[in-house]
Parts: sequence; C-alpha cells; structure tokens
Amino acid sequence: VNARTNHIHVVVTADRDIEDVMNQLKAWCSRKLSDAAGLTEKVAKKAGRRRWFTEDGDKDEIHDDEHLRNAIRYVVEGQ
Repeated sequence: VNARTNHIHVVVTADRDIEDVMNQLKAWCSRKLSDAAGLTEKVAKKAGRRRWFTEDGDKDEIHDDEHLRNAIRYVVEGQ
C-alpha cells in the first residue's frame, strides 16, 4: 500500500473479480475516512463528504511472479 495526498496504490490478492475488489476497497476506505472525519451521525453523513474516491480507477491483474515483483516495487518505490 502507498497512500499519497491525492491517490492510493495497493497490491492485493483476492479470489474475486478485480472490479469487485476495487469497489469493496473504496467502500471500506470511505467508511473509515468518514468515521475519522467525525461523520458518524446520520445527519453528519448526509452533510459531509461521503464520496472520497472517483468513479473508476486503474486496475491491473497480475499473472506471474515477475509482474507481481514489478507492481510491488512500483507501489513502494515508484511514487
């Protein structure tokens, strides 16, 4: 994981469709960010920023060890 000021990169292993993984990751992160921002009450949730991420994002399936090593290196060192 590499969280930047305006975006994040992650490398994950999952047994789900790549689109589902990204959507779930965004949903859980959005909940945690909203909680950290104090948007815990129903009214605060509606008044506060609930959309922390864009609609889409770049995603890439990794099929071999070399690709995995390169993806991890990019996320950790390439930013």
